Amino acid sequence: MDTNVEVVPTASAQDATREKRRVWKDIIVITFSFFFIFGSMFNLIRLQSTLNQVEGMGVITLSIVYATVVISSMFVPKLMIYFIGHRWTIVVSWLGYIVYIAANGYAVWSTMIMASVLLGLCHAPLWTAQSSYFTIIAQHYQRLTGQSAEHVLPTFFGLFFLLYKACKLQHINAVY
Repeated sequence: MDTNVEVVPTASAQDATREKRRVWKDIIVITFSFFFIFGSMFNLIRLQSTLNQVEGMGVITLSIVYATVVISSMFVPKLMIYFIGHRWTIVVSWLGYIVYIAANGYAVWSTMIMASVLLGLCHAPLWTAQSSYFTIIAQHYQRLTGQSAEHVLPTFFGLFFLLYKACKLQHINAVY
């Protein structure tokens, strides 16, 4: 028997390895995108009443954001995920955040109100799509690895919330 024979993994083992890498890549990309966007959003929201003081525009536009989030939470996430899927819902929702951040560069009533409504409409679909996508790919990863579901999903969410809370802590420390 030749001991120098190289063991070549079967196609299914290679596919499983590729799928596991894809799952981790998705988790890392989504986690870091939340980290960077919310790192800037926390600071921007905190400064709204200071940056946009004209007739209380900062406070009013934040009120519009939160009122729109309440309304959008009831209808938008399910429809958006149904029509464009989880990943595209996350991407499209980020556009609302980007528009809101950009609108603060030219903060007049018309741009800020429209950007606030758009942000409110994008907030609920973003969080719903992220959570349900993590659940779906955790189930897929569990089937690939044979690990228990009680281990995989908390691992994915643990990594996600580690960075999410880190950008929130960065915001809190910047205030003091």
